[in-house]
Amino acid sequence: MQNDYDIIVIGGGHAGAEAAWAAANLGMRTALVTMRADRIGQMSCNPAIGGLAKGQMVREIDALGGLMALAIDATGIQFRMLNQSKGPAVRGPRAQADKYAYAREVQQLLRSRTNLTILEGTVDEILTTEGHVAGIRLAPGPTRFSESGPSLTASSVVLTTGTFMRGLLHSGESQTPGGRIGEAPAVSISDALRALGFELGRLKTGTPPRLAAESIDFAALEIQPGDNPPIPFSDLTPMRRGDFSPPVFPVLEQRPCWITQTHEKIHDLIRANLHRAPMYNGQVKTTGPRYCPSIEDKVVRFADKSAHHVFLEPESLETNEIYCNGISTSLPHDVQDFIVANMPGCERAKILKYGYAVEYDMVLPHQIDATCMTKRLPGLFLAGQINGTTGYEEAAGQGLVAGLNAVRYARQQDLVRLGRDQAYIGVLMDDLVTKVPREPYRMFTSRAEHRLILRSDNAADRLTPLGRELGLVDDERWSVYENRRATLAQMRQTLQAACGLAALKRPDFDEPAALAILGESADPRLVAALLSDAKYEPFIERHRRDHQRLEKVESRPLPVDYDYTKVRGLRNEAIHVLNRFRPATLGQARRLAGINPADLTVLTFAMKLR
Repeated sequence: MQNDYDIIVIGGGHAGAEAAWAAANLGMRTALVTMRADRIGQMSCNPAIGGLAKGQMVREIDALGGLMALAIDATGIQFRMLNQSKGPAVRGPRAQADKYAYAREVQQLLRSRTNLTILEGTVDEILTTEGHVAGIRLAPGPTRFSESGPSLTASSVVLTTGTFMRGLLHSGESQTPGGRIGEAPAVSISDALRALGFELGRLKTGTPPRLAAESIDFAALEIQPGDNPPIPFSDLTPMRRGDFSPPVFPVLEQRPCWITQTHEKIHDLIRANLHRAPMYNGQVKTTGPRYCPSIEDKVVRFADKSAHHVFLEPESLETNEIYCNGISTSLPHDVQDFIVANMPGCERAKILKYGYAVEYDMVLPHQIDATCMTKRLPGLFLAGQINGTTGYEEAAGQGLVAGLNAVRYARQQDLVRLGRDQAYIGVLMDDLVTKVPREPYRMFTSRAEHRLILRSDNAADRLTPLGRELGLVDDERWSVYENRRATLAQMRQTLQAACGLAALKRPDFDEPAALAILGESADPRLVAALLSDAKYEPFIERHRRDHQRLEKVESRPLPVDYDYTKVRGLRNEAIHVLNRFRPATLGQARRLAGINPADLTVLTFAMKLR
C-alpha cells in the first residue's frame, strides 16, 4: 500500500466522489478511502438527480468540470424539466436514474483517473502536526496483526461521512447500528473529531418502502411520462438535433413514473400508531428534514389534508424495485403493510424493502468557512451531510468546493469562495456558515436572492470561465464552451435579423417560434438560454445595479482571528455570535442571526479604525 498522498478523501458518496474527481483532475496524487469500493456513488434514498434548485446545482457542478451530470446523462431513465409553466429562473431539470448503473458509472469515471487510488478501510484517527492536518490512520484490517492500522500522509484531508458517523437505523421499536441498511456505521471518526475539539450535532433522515413492480396495478394509476425530447444535464452530452445527427442521448431506455396517494383511512391508522413511531415515542430525539418529511410527520403537521401524493418511481432497468416517493417512514412493518395495501393500485403490492430512519452525527457548520475548510484544523475539509445538509446535489456541490480547495491549500494558493451571486453552490456554502442547522439543509430557489441570474440554462456562462481559470475545466470542455458562445452569438444575430430585438423579449415569442426561424437542428438548450437572456435582460440590468451597491459593503473582509470582545459598543449577543461563527466578510456577518443593523454600524466603524 502506498502511504504518501497529496490529498486524501474519506467517504465514497456523492460528496467524496466529486472531491476525489476534482483533486485528481487537478493533478494531485489522491486517495479515496471508503468502507466498500462497490458502494461508491450509491443512491441511498431517492433514485433521482436534480429538481427545483437542485438541478441548477448539477448544471453548476458540470460547468466546473464535475462528474454528477456526466453520470446521470449516461444512466438516466427519465428526464423532466420541472416548473415548465413558470419562468426560466425557477425551472429545474430532474432525471430518474437507474441507480445501479449510476453507481457503476461514477466508479468507472473515478477509475479512469490514473492518479486516483481507491482504498477500502475505516478511519480511526485524523493525524496532525504543528496545528494542521497531516493525514489519517486506518483501523487495523482482518489480516493485520498490529494494534493499529497503517498511517497515510497528505497535505489535505477531505472528510465526507454521509450518514455513517455513529449511524443508527430505526424501524418501529427496532434499532440497529448502521449508516445504511446492511452497512456498518463509522464510530471512531466521531471520537476522533471530538478529540480534536470539534462540536458535533445529530440529525435524522429517512427512506420509504420499495415495492415489487409486478405486484402493482399500474393501469389504475395516473402515468407521469418524461420529456420528449429529453434534455441532458451536461454540456458534454450531445443530443439529437432534428434528423441531422444520430441519437446519442438518452443512452438508456426511458420509463414513466406513476402517481398514487394516501387517504383518510391510512391517516387514521398512522395517528393510532404514533406511539410506535420512533419520531413520536422519544426513541428518535433529533430533527429530520422539514421539506422532505416522513408520512407520519405529514399526517400530524398537515392534519387538514385528506390525501398526500405518492410517486411510484422505477429504481432500475435491471430490477423490479419501485421507490415510493412521498411515504418516507420509520413506522413498524405491519403499519407500512397497511399503508401500502390501501394506496390505489397497490392493493396487492409486495414490499421488497421496508422504510427506515437513520440518525447520524454531523459537525456543526459554524466550524467551517465557505471554502469547506475547518477553522480549527487547517488542511481538514468537510463536505456533504457531515455539514448538516441533505440531498445528493448539495453534497456533490460541497464535494467539488472541498476538493478544489484541498488542492489549493496543499499548493499554498488562496482558497476559493463562490459568491451568492455566482452560483447556488455559493448560496449553499454561505447559508451553512451563517446559520445553525435545526434540520438537514435543503436548497430551494427561494433561498437565492440572485435567482434571476442563477438559472440552469446559463450555468456554463457563469462558471466555465472560472473553472478554466482554476484548472477544473479541461480542453474538451473548454472547446465545447467556446463553440457554445459562438453558436449563441450566431443564433442571436439570426433572430434579431428576422424579427428584431424587441420581439425576442415578448412573452409570446417562445422556443417553437425561435426554432421556426433557426431550424429544427438548433440545440434546444441554447435556444432556451438565448430567450431567457432576452426576456430577463431589463430585470437583470436593474438587479445588477442594485447588487453592485450592496457588494461594496458585502464583500468587505473581516479578520477571521479577531477578538470581538475588543469592539466597543457591540452588544454581548453580537460578540458571542461573531466569535462563534467568525464570518469572513461583512455580508456574512449581516446574515447571522443575532446581528442587527446597529451592530453592523459599530462593526464597520471598528474595522475602519484597525
